[in-house]
Amino acid sequence: MKHVMPLVIVLCAVGCKPPAEAAAAAGKKPELVAVAPVKVQTAEVTHQLMPTSLTLTGTVMADKQSEVAANVMGVVRSVHVERGSPVKAGQVLAVVDSRGAALQAAAAAAQSQASQTQSALASRDCERVEKLHTDGTISRADYDRLKTQCTAQMQNAAAALANADLAKKLAGDTVIRAPISGIVGERYINVGEYVQLPTRVASIYNINPARVSMSVPEPAVGLVKVGQTIKFEVSSWPGRQFEGTVRFMSPVLRPNTRDLIVEASAVNDDNALRPGMFAMSHLVISEEDQPTVPAGAILTDGTTKRMFLARNGQAFELVVRTGVQKDGRVAVMEPLAPGDKVILAPPPGLHDGSSIQ
Repeated sequence: MKHVMPLVIVLCAVGCKPPAEAAAAAGKKPELVAVAPVKVQTAEVTHQLMPTSLTLTGTVMADKQSEVAANVMGVVRSVHVERGSPVKAGQVLAVVDSRGAALQAAAAAAQSQASQTQSALASRDCERVEKLHTDGTISRADYDRLKTQCTAQMQNAAAALANADLAKKLAGDTVIRAPISGIVGERYINVGEYVQLPTRVASIYNINPARVSMSVPEPAVGLVKVGQTIKFEVSSWPGRQFEGTVRFMSPVLRPNTRDLIVEASAVNDDNALRPGMFAMSHLVISEEDQPTVPAGAILTDGTTKRMFLARNGQAFELVVRTGVQKDGRVAVMEPLAPGDKVILAPPPGLHDGSSIQ
């Protein structure tokens, strides 16, 4: 028994080795498992003229907006809009009790008619006074007194007519209408409230087209011109790119920030752009010959963008900086040669050095 135990231990030490170690101990090479190449589609890198842009931050604004005031005094009888209601210019927003204004208009009209009658009489008096003065029948003092009286009566008639027109206007203002077409942003009044001349009734925003206000730093002011194209994104619509045209430029720089305010106009048929949105804008300033790849070749991981080149039957991973996108192709800010092949829609699991077919 003393001689058997060591032999068992030796046999176990040899027999319990892994296959690879056992093969090595026996002088044989371990077999390697073959990995099948990954099938991919490729496209060539091409050079073409791509727009170069100046990146600016901006804010989406309404093309027009109005804070509608009551311009009349009285009790609100009805309100015809809510927040988000589309309205046309001239559409009724609210109606204020018109009975008091109507009575005032009627009284002013009657007063105006009476004054017109007195004015006609005063005009004839003035004609007679002129004739009497020409004939020398009355003194200069009497002439001045009578002339002043008839002139004052005619002026009173004119004032009464103006008051009648004003009363008529105020009666018409009891129907409050939209001054512009757009969308109601806020409704400030309710039925039964008493409104006065400065009382706000509603806010209206015309957001098609939308405006994008951008801040241009002083060193870049010379690159900006009316008519240039901007492309911009907003966080509310990730992946969607909007386009606009520079329409307005301030004539002066703001002294505190040394920047120039520029506004662009953008079509907003679906109302996707809302005033107050933050916009990351790219102002197109020129065109340069740049290497481009299909947009589907770019992988985005947070702020990192990657793509794979096909070289000698292997995938070569490359972290890249990208420029603008045009006609389905993206400018790549890396020194790529025409004819380089890029892998389209890299499949999951593809990594640097993977065999490809």
